[in-house]
Amino acid sequence: MKPIIFAVVLAVAFGFFGRTLHTMVRALNRGVPEPRPRTDRLGARLLSVLIYFFGQKKVAEEGPQHMTSKHHLLIFWGFLLITVGTVELLINGVVPAFSLHALLPGILYKPLAWTIDLFNFVVLLVMGWAFFRRIVVRPRLIPMNLDAGIILGAIACLMITHFLYHGLLGGDGTPVATAVAGILSGIDPATRDVATEFAFWLHVVILLSFLNYLPFSKHIHLLGALPNIFSRNLSARKLDLPKLDLEDENQWGVGRFDQLSWKSLLDTYACTECARCTNYCPAYTTGKNLSPMQLIHDIRYEMLDRDGLLAERAELSSQRDGLGGDGEAEPGSDAAYLDQRIAALDSRLENMPPMTGGRVAEDTLWACTTCGACQEVCPVFIEHPAKIIQMRQNLVLEQEKVPADLGRTFRNIERQQNPWGIAADRRMEWAEDLGVPTIEDNPDPEYILWVGCAGAFDARIVKQTKAMVKLLGAAEVDYAVLGHSESCTGDPARRAGNEMLFQMQAEANIETLNEVGAKKVITSCPHCLHTLRHDYPQFGGNYEVIHHTQLLAHLIDTGKLAPEGGAAGKVTYHDSCYLGRWNGEYDAPRKILDTVDPDGGIVEMKRNRRHGFCCGAGGGRMFMEEDGPRVNENRTDEALATGADAIAVACPFCNIMMTDGVKSRDRDEQVKVLDVAEILAASIPDVPASALTRKR
Repeated sequence: MKPIIFAVVLAVAFGFFGRTLHTMVRALNRGVPEPRPRTDRLGARLLSVLIYFFGQKKVAEEGPQHMTSKHHLLIFWGFLLITVGTVELLINGVVPAFSLHALLPGILYKPLAWTIDLFNFVVLLVMGWAFFRRIVVRPRLIPMNLDAGIILGAIACLMITHFLYHGLLGGDGTPVATAVAGILSGIDPATRDVATEFAFWLHVVILLSFLNYLPFSKHIHLLGALPNIFSRNLSARKLDLPKLDLEDENQWGVGRFDQLSWKSLLDTYACTECARCTNYCPAYTTGKNLSPMQLIHDIRYEMLDRDGLLAERAELSSQRDGLGGDGEAEPGSDAAYLDQRIAALDSRLENMPPMTGGRVAEDTLWACTTCGACQEVCPVFIEHPAKIIQMRQNLVLEQEKVPADLGRTFRNIERQQNPWGIAADRRMEWAEDLGVPTIEDNPDPEYILWVGCAGAFDARIVKQTKAMVKLLGAAEVDYAVLGHSESCTGDPARRAGNEMLFQMQAEANIETLNEVGAKKVITSCPHCLHTLRHDYPQFGGNYEVIHHTQLLAHLIDTGKLAPEGGAAGKVTYHDSCYLGRWNGEYDAPRKILDTVDPDGGIVEMKRNRRHGFCCGAGGGRMFMEEDGPRVNENRTDEALATGADAIAVACPFCNIMMTDGVKSRDRDEQVKVLDVAEILAASIPDVPASALTRKR
């Protein structure tokens, strides 16, 4: 009877598990289609699974926050090996004659058995460390709660019952189980038989209970991680925002979970709750009401809560249709009863708070700088910033809830084509007496120099624009500016959710660039770079867009610029999020600084390159007031701690924020904030005016 009972138990357990999986997939299917393929480039996707799921590459990484999870590697790899023994146990329960020992030759079986035995012991030890870590060490956002206790306890019990069962069977020559067998050797045969059966069934019950508990626990990621890694974004466009059809009001951002794509919903199943995203988030670090990890959980809870009610309503509606459709039901009839239940469900759904602006609070969404630190450190490639921007779109376009600061910025862009609100006819004042070639002067240049709003209107940033003009003249680069035809790219509008305003700006700028036949565009602003390079192609604007540090590094390599030594002193470099994380450029600015000062080089901040800390200006935050501790001051303190004489930047927003940070610390007389172009220009001999105005 044992195999029959065991088969029934397995069927029931896997039946419940299958039903749960069906519910999970049903919820995903309520999402909208993905704007880009998620099953293309099969080889690259399978390689991603090998490296990041089975290899656990990102889990093993150590960043400046020391959020390493190397003990999870032992648990994960241990479970992969232990699964071999688990499968043998389950098959053996149905087919008692089945045995790997009998199936495999000794030369294969013995090493496998030893490996499984030792990894069971390793996992058991790591469980002890995991309890100690949560109870005593208590890393930030890794609590010892009921769910963690159930999961860790279940895993530990699985290891213990494994050794108990195999020890009672004699150990089979494996080290740990054989040692257990020695301890239990004094048990009489009758008691041993009972104990063996008890250990077997206890192990199986824990295993199958654990399997069915997984989807309702923090370990749901064991089901979501692999498909999420497989379907990750492989394009260069990491911040992947869909193009909205503004004629369709159903596309005005994300107000409900079912307006997210199925991949965005799959993200919520993949979360490992490692808390890296939140610990690296500049908003959370400075006390704002934004935890990227909690945001993902809130979306999942919203999805599952509403999906359950919607599925129940669909089932009741189906039953009601079977009783005669939509006609009025007689009181007391089954149809009337179903109508009452359907009405009650409709009321519950209607009275639930909305996801955007409800379960996910408005201040949570507006706190984000869209720096991408969360997405960068996520071991399963969850895309947090895109979801935040999509929910901002709903707040702006549908709910018409816009912070006053941003409302003013939007009006400035609408009226004057720049977020500062300075009169548009003053856009070229920065170039007075410089003889900068406009597109009218040089109608077919190799490069269009995209000056940007900050580069044209902000007094501090105008200095770096002039430095760039000097360097282009020294290198005799064939370029022109658009002059008064240039307008804000719309980056602040798009990142802050005003897709309508962004599309107006994008279409106007693309029309201008296409009219002048632009092929290559240089910009000193990483935000303009990202928008021109990754967003404009959605609207027919396809150009080769390069950052000014990339061009300057190339000019140095080709000998067209020859620095003669700088006077900036000891320099530290601040990575721009939109140049670094979103566009992968970390080396060009450093190469320039190292060339200017080959002996001194750069003194790096602790948080640098892809783990660099945000200045606080991205995502429209440049134009918003900040309550509480300021992100830019947090970063400034880190820069000042290096003892540098100058903070080098490669972004006008970073320049403004770091300059304000240095002033807030009363260090602006001792420490200068300089664009990389300014530092390089100071090392280049003065250029005759004729070189700047020469038409090439």
